[in-house]
Amino acid sequence: MGLIDYNSALESFFEKVPRIDLAYIKGLTSLTGIYQHAKFNIPDYHHGYCLDDNTRALLLFLMVSEEGNEPLDNNLVKTYLAYLYFSQKENGWLRNFMSYDLRFLETTGSEDSMGRTIWTIGFLLAHKKFSKYHAIGKEIFDRIVNHVVTFKSIRAIAYSILGILYFLEKYPNQKSQLHQLNYLLGFVAREYGSASSERWPWFEEILTYDNAIIPLSVLKAGRFLKNDKIIEIGVQSSIFLDSILFKECHLSLIGNNGWLTKSNQLNRGGQQPIEIASIILWYKELANLNIGIDCKEKIKLSFAWFIGVNDHKRCLFDFENMACYDGLESYGMNKNMGAESNIAFWMAYLHTREFYPINSKLF
Repeated sequence: MGLIDYNSALESFFEKVPRIDLAYIKGLTSLTGIYQHAKFNIPDYHHGYCLDDNTRALLLFLMVSEEGNEPLDNNLVKTYLAYLYFSQKENGWLRNFMSYDLRFLETTGSEDSMGRTIWTIGFLLAHKKFSKYHAIGKEIFDRIVNHVVTFKSIRAIAYSILGILYFLEKYPNQKSQLHQLNYLLGFVAREYGSASSERWPWFEEILTYDNAIIPLSVLKAGRFLKNDKIIEIGVQSSIFLDSILFKECHLSLIGNNGWLTKSNQLNRGGQQPIEIASIILWYKELANLNIGIDCKEKIKLSFAWFIGVNDHKRCLFDFENMACYDGLESYGMNKNMGAESNIAFWMAYLHTREFYPINSKLF
């Protein structure tokens, strides 16, 4: 599709879906939390729950309330917060996976899931609108945040940077968090220095999933600290990632069926919606800089991936269920509709809808 075509398609989509609709996500949620997977359009109990998706769901509902000016759904916020609190051990570490019969399946969860928790709780603490949950949020945050200096996953570090930045909005003179922020940025800078080259200005020898979250966190932190060196790393890596994602006239994601390394050709199989929300947030941050990228158009093109402006020319949004499919595979579309995909879809919707105003309230 050309420029006019995708804009027309987006206008048509937002006319059909003029308001955010979280009913499907609510239907995936029990009294315990959100089920991580679905079989087609019903919860798949075989896979139970995970911290990753409960913290993502919590962040979505908080963002919809704060940035979309929607009334807070306290019942859902309490459910997701309770899952986070129950997942945390006395030493601060969290467990990720829980079976349908409510048994944790590990003693310690992934660093990425813990980083996402720091991001979400940081967002909660940064906004007065959620003040009645600040006490429990602060307890969760305080018990985990000192562990960030042990993280080795660069994505966990990126999520943590975002959370600490939000925390510092509320507690700007908290020296321990300022120290942690500088430590994490030092780690990211060293990783970049070790892996990058003129033709590969990136933080690792491989591009895998949720890549945009790394330069997003670097740029935000660089701006906060007024650190030109860190900002330059964010800019260089952003230009590189942008060139890979938009080699064609549409967004073509790095697939999880092989990823991308310096020596391997780009794999497009296994493209997942989780990428889109982070990409849109990243372009919104890039819009603060003048680096020759039309961020507004890239945001719109990124969301258009959901509605058929993609490698397979398939729409991933199902209007009957008001839900998003799980991704694009080499054979076509994955027709399951899990938590991660739908959370990512509505977060992307939240940050794209502003470009398509109509004569009605957004929500």
